[in-house]
Amino acid sequence: MYRFKVCELVSGEFLDEYPLEFDGDLSRLLQAYGEGTLSLPLFDKDGNAVSPNWEQDILPWRSLILAVDEMDRIVWHGIPVKRSRNASAKVRYPCRTVEAYLIERYVPTLSFRQQDQTSVIFRQLVAVAGDSIGMEYDCAPSGRLRDKDYADDENARVYDRVNELAALIDGFNWTVDVMWGDAEHTFVRKIARTGYPFLGNRDANPVHVFETGQNVVDYSYDEDWTAGNAATHVRAIGEGEGDSKVMSSPMVDAVREAAGWPRLEERRSFSNVKEQDTIDSHAKAVAGQLFGGQNIVELQARNPGDGEDFTRLGDFTLGDTAHVSITRPSLTLDEVWPVVGWSLTPSSGVYKPVLAKIGG
Repeated sequence: MYRFKVCELVSGEFLDEYPLEFDGDLSRLLQAYGEGTLSLPLFDKDGNAVSPNWEQDILPWRSLILAVDEMDRIVWHGIPVKRSRNASAKVRYPCRTVEAYLIERYVPTLSFRQQDQTSVIFRQLVAVAGDSIGMEYDCAPSGRLRDKDYADDENARVYDRVNELAALIDGFNWTVDVMWGDAEHTFVRKIARTGYPFLGNRDANPVHVFETGQNVVDYSYDEDWTAGNAATHVRAIGEGEGDSKVMSSPMVDAVREAAGWPRLEERRSFSNVKEQDTIDSHAKAVAGQLFGGQNIVELQARNPGDGEDFTRLGDFTLGDTAHVSITRPSLTLDEVWPVVGWSLTPSSGVYKPVLAKIGG
């Protein structure tokens, strides 16, 4: 069902197609990197060598592997971060999606005064890493201006700083998309995108539908109130020592506590935050994520067969809303929630979209 094409990471140039095999699930996530492991058999069923060029074509941090469907659409991409060999005639390649490259780079000294959070600050942060691998940027202005200072000696990774910025109250979504650069599929483009306030098509009546009895074959629904995933009392902690440490005012979910919920506390630390307004903004953003807990549904969905017409992997992008309709003895759910991630189990043909309602 899926084929694999290998490109150069920096130039995006297509190199060759290889008979790679899935070694576990592949995943993609909104505002985070996805993962997956692939294996390359070195010989075909007749004992012929797969290729004389595999060693130089598929190199950790030099290559970009694409999983494409029958229409040559890019369903998933991954950078090999490791190459494992043993006595078998297979080579394993653990991979991460392009977002993971932001972990490999550190933020230099940068200062912003009343600059747009997406078109200026995010773009310049990502460019620290992205410019060296030919990244493009689709970062429309959000209209939200911020003051931010970053110092080289803080040893902060680009990935962490970007997610801190996006998680602020009135923040934004981001991802990195990989798409064909021309009709002949001779190269790919790597595009860092932002969406304010969200990425994707947030339609209250979406075209994407997941329904038991149709394309949903199983599900897992979690109402998560574990520590770190839910709270009724939140504080954010910034820089400083002792009494000089900047701390936010407490954010309290008074409605739930008044309704009889016990107090559940959460504190989050934020480096390089020294201003009271900024730390209060972080606290409000954390409260927005944790008040009400996190409701997450992971579906097991199948692609349509002959004569069927329903949502398949590749029809939606991260951030799009989808209608979830589950009617079972343990759960009745009829909601429109955004898709925040997915994974793919190729051996069964089942894919697993993850939809979430964050907060109350």
